[in-house]
Amino acid sequence: MNLRASLMLVSVLLLFATCRKEEEHDGVIPVVHFPADISEFETEDNSVFSFPLVLDATTNRDVSVTYETKPLTATEGQDYVSKSGTLVFPAGTAAGTIAIDIVIDSFLEEDEEFRVVLTGSDGVVFKDGFQEAIGTIRNDDSVIAVEAGGYEAADEYPGKSLVWSDEFNGPEIDLNNWTYDLGGGGWGNQEWQMYTNSPNNSYLANGNLMIVALDNGFQYTSARMKSIGLQEFQHGRIDVRALLPTGQGIWPAIWMLGGNFPIVGWPACGEIDIMELVGNQPNVVHGTVHYGNDWSQHQYTGGSTYLPFGESFADEFHVFSIEWDETGIRWLLDDQQYFQVNQDVTGAQNYPFNNDFFFILNVAVGGIWPGYPDDTTEFPNFMAVDYVRVYQ
Repeated sequence: MNLRASLMLVSVLLLFATCRKEEEHDGVIPVVHFPADISEFETEDNSVFSFPLVLDATTNRDVSVTYETKPLTATEGQDYVSKSGTLVFPAGTAAGTIAIDIVIDSFLEEDEEFRVVLTGSDGVVFKDGFQEAIGTIRNDDSVIAVEAGGYEAADEYPGKSLVWSDEFNGPEIDLNNWTYDLGGGGWGNQEWQMYTNSPNNSYLANGNLMIVALDNGFQYTSARMKSIGLQEFQHGRIDVRALLPTGQGIWPAIWMLGGNFPIVGWPACGEIDIMELVGNQPNVVHGTVHYGNDWSQHQYTGGSTYLPFGESFADEFHVFSIEWDETGIRWLLDDQQYFQVNQDVTGAQNYPFNNDFFFILNVAVGGIWPGYPDDTTEFPNFMAVDYVRVYQ
């Protein structure tokens, strides 16, 4: 073959290859975009958020984009599963989907957001030069997440044995241990809450008894749990590990009444306040006894202890204890005594504190002592009780 013939053959082959390439690639460069953000409730049915991607034209070749997730208010690994990768649009298609796994839990949280961002492309261009979609994880749960840090009580004490406890580890509140006070009416203290047995106001979660005060727009609700007729004790060391609520008008209490309360009434039955907190003083707790032969002779004696300035009993768990015997009662915070009374405390009146007593756990809203909620008070507000233990 001479040179002229060779050059002509090369020209034909080049022309054929160019036409073939144009035929394969058809000269189309699609534009890609996210047509919509995704906003779904955090449920098992919505455990995967599927973000659509759309091309404005098809092509006869495969094209692709790369992507990655980025946090906004949502947290990687806690609220959604971080992901990056490549999405391929096969030839002739104009739509694809990026699937992101959502972490499902039952905790009450604010709605949270993350982004899916396109980071690169092959054979396509981004509409407006940049493309991202927002995923909004909407929350309709009622279980409040609680961190378990803080002080832990000892497992045993010299000369004493654990005779009863509720560790709150079951799926439901143990009705062999607890029943409810119900209703409103102020409870003798001009309180505003209505006590209920609703699972919105009391439930078990992650090994804690949750007592939750709610603002329902027209009424405050909460729970007041008691062990009357179920679990009653005379003397012993009592440990209650709890995380306390704070806020103007919030009044949590861990306390006891004499088992003869239905017969003799208050204060003749006696009252032992293992712990009370006034919500606008979040670093102060009080231990008190109430007594008196009848209502008109009611008296009380108590003491207080403090966390350092800037700390709060809502920051972490603490253990509120009494050591109670026939000689008197001693109050302890994290195993450090801060107050005591003896049998002389009631003077000439009856000393009721050598009888059987039952527990009460509650969160009140408003009242003569704590005052009333204002614009600074946050709801839901809760007390988390890790355990109640009695040693004798």
